[in-house]
Amino acid sequence: MKRKSTNYSTPDGGGWCHVVDDLFLARFRGRPCAVCGANKTFYGGKTVRSMGHHLLEKGLHRAHRYTPENIIVLCCKHHLGAEMSPHSHDGSAVKAFYEWLTENHPEKAQFMDDHRHDKFRKEWKYKDKYIELGGEVHSKTGLKKDDRPKNHAKKVREAEDE
Repeated sequence: MKRKSTNYSTPDGGGWCHVVDDLFLARFRGRPCAVCGANKTFYGGKTVRSMGHHLLEKGLHRAHRYTPENIIVLCCKHHLGAEMSPHSHDGSAVKAFYEWLTENHPEKAQFMDDHRHDKFRKEWKYKDKYIELGGEVHSKTGLKKDDRPKNHAKKVREAEDE
């Protein structure tokens, strides 16, 4: 498994990306799957909570990476590999998911259609998004390059309980 970056030296460093993703997606964990209603599923030998799926790919559509309208909650079965899944290696399963989405959540399908051509933009930094979402930042030296997340696990738990 690839290790997550801990580079906090720049406001757009990989460490900030990971903690803001974690904080943003926490509010969707354990919510009912939009397809089957399950909060947890048994997958890969363990029980896994449902999670938020980005409808528009987060790497290509940075402007909508932290937009709640770009998220749909899916259980692990429907997120990663079923007869209907956006991440399946089976093209018919991916097609079935997007057909289901269009029929059952037309507002989400419309959001995807309206924003699918949005360009990659950098009008914000990950560190700024982290603060905007309620994350705390501190520095032992007072220098911006030494800023680090503070009380991250606590903030994630609070977001999960919202």
